Amino acid sequence: MTGNGHASLLERRIMNFRVFLIAALAVIAFGFFACGNDNNVNDLINVEIDMARIPPAGTSAPFTFTMGSPEGEAAVELDRGEQPQRLVTLTGFRMGKFLITQGQYRAVMKKNPSNFQGKKTLPDGTNILDGVNTDMLPVEQVTWYEAVEFCNRLSEIHGLTPAYNIDKDTRDPFNMNPNSADPKWTVTLRAGSGYRLPTEAQWEYACRAGLGSDLPFNTGKTITTDQANFNGVPFIQGDPYGKDMMRTTVVGSYDPNAWGLYDMHGNVYELCWDRIWQPTPSLPNIYDNYYLETHSPGNLTDPQGLLRGDRRVIRGGSWRHQPGRLRSAYRERIQPHDRKYGNGDMGFRVTLPLEDSTW
Repeated sequence: MTGNGHASLLERRIMNFRVFLIAALAVIAFGFFACGNDNNVNDLINVEIDMARIPPAGTSAPFTFTMGSPEGEAAVELDRGEQPQRLVTLTGFRMGKFLITQGQYRAVMKKNPSNFQGKKTLPDGTNILDGVNTDMLPVEQVTWYEAVEFCNRLSEIHGLTPAYNIDKDTRDPFNMNPNSADPKWTVTLRAGSGYRLPTEAQWEYACRAGLGSDLPFNTGKTITTDQANFNGVPFIQGDPYGKDMMRTTVVGSYDPNAWGLYDMHGNVYELCWDRIWQPTPSLPNIYDNYYLETHSPGNLTDPQGLLRGDRRVIRGGSWRHQPGRLRSAYRERIQPHDRKYGNGDMGFRVTLPLEDSTW
């Protein structure tokens, strides 16, 4: 674990205390739930989410940045549609400083789908979770559908208007997945004050934290395992290998970016709102359509991705990936019902409108 002074240490201690409190309240809530008093659960749980203003207060509008990667950065990942770069202007918002933890998720959803809980033993007998407070690990193996449900429930707990209309009985007409057996809930955004997933434009803007789009990471031209949790392979050939933790790490274990956000690179992939297509032989370059259904030039304001698509965007890479997938511009995709894509390393963080405003 690295440090960045007394402020970061205090912030992490506060986070530890809050998660401990959350876990205790969750036990009480579960007791009521088991006794058939589920209507009282939301009254007993108070899940605090530390939010950062994006961009920080005092930043001059308009909040415009260059989204995507420059030529030469992406190498083998060009099929992910990181180019061409576009100017994007965003409305200010708030974003969770930390990934949603297992303790927070359990308190809200009364379950925990994560792989990294209990005991995890390597072939040599080492328990890689020995001494780890798993309530402080990021929740993973979360589906996109579960993430939007979490956002709505968290909004209700905090007295906010839920951001999503979720219809589990009506099949989404814009989900173009041809498999009729897969669940396809209809989820739409509505204006309100509640928690929601970031758009991928919001996510990349927050990840870069004011650094130029000529840099692959918010740490600069490269990244090491002293700065983020990934598999230790060097980004620049010839640099030394780092430590592979072989698991997720406690949220906030590494220094935050310039805007106070932790784990924007690595640890777990982060679910975003936007739709995306899975390329097919008939549509091999579908990723090239980065923002809209047509390749329109010029600036974009608050883009929310494609109208149609069979997948949702995930960002940031994870503990098991090489650093190329941790880059600020890197895009990956997941079917919204899929829990086990790759190693199931999908988590998320939440966003909110600025105070006294709605989207």
